[in-house]
Amino acid sequence: MNTRFIPLTIIGMVLASAAAAQDKLQEAISTQADSQKASAEVQMRINDLDDDTREMLNEYRQTMAQVTDLDAYNEQLERLVATQNVEMVDYEQQFRDIETTKRKILPLIIRMLEVFDEFVSIDMPFLPTERSLRVQELHVLMDRPDVPTSEKYRRVTEAYQIELEYGHTIESYEGEIEMGGNTRTVAFLRFGRLGLFYMTLDGLEIGYWSKPDDRWVELGNEYRQSLDRAIRIARKQLPPDLIRLPVPAPEDRT
Repeated sequence: MNTRFIPLTIIGMVLASAAAAQDKLQEAISTQADSQKASAEVQMRINDLDDDTREMLNEYRQTMAQVTDLDAYNEQLERLVATQNVEMVDYEQQFRDIETTKRKILPLIIRMLEVFDEFVSIDMPFLPTERSLRVQELHVLMDRPDVPTSEKYRRVTEAYQIELEYGHTIESYEGEIEMGGNTRTVAFLRFGRLGLFYMTLDGLEIGYWSKPDDRWVELGNEYRQSLDRAIRIARKQLPPDLIRLPVPAPEDRT
């Protein structure tokens, strides 16, 4: 009787052992699956971390490039500021020099005008109205605070240049002359600064300005034709030609 139930018991034990082994296998498979799943999740996190790392690295590199550019820009600005500081110091010195020059040159201009005024007053009396008006305008200009010193200097030197040109030109013009208490309209001839002559409009009287005597002196009739031709030449009515007129001898300045 006991012999009859032994196989069943063995079979039951085998089946139980197989079921246990299957459970362990299933458990191992499940554990492996969980492990693979966990590994996949870890790999995904690693991949995500790697992407984040690469992105952060790129951002870092871009930031460092910007920092480098900013350093170069700041260095350039520092050089520019240093250059501007040097220029500002130079400009300030120039301004101080200009102010000093203005203080020195203004008295010089005033003295130039005084000499100019005196020269016109003692020179031969040609173009008296025009030259006197020029002197008056310069005096008015000197008293105007709104006119720059440079403009005052330019106007005075321009007046000197005009007077200088009178010594190298000839001209004829009409004007008035006082002789013997009478005022008469005559034709003047200015021959540089060597001589100043006149002829009445009817051509009957001629004369010249005597600097030593400081007055008008009549000329003889022998110069009438020459003076008439000289006046026509000055008016460009005749071509240039040799003219015989009296001129004062050079003054001895020794």
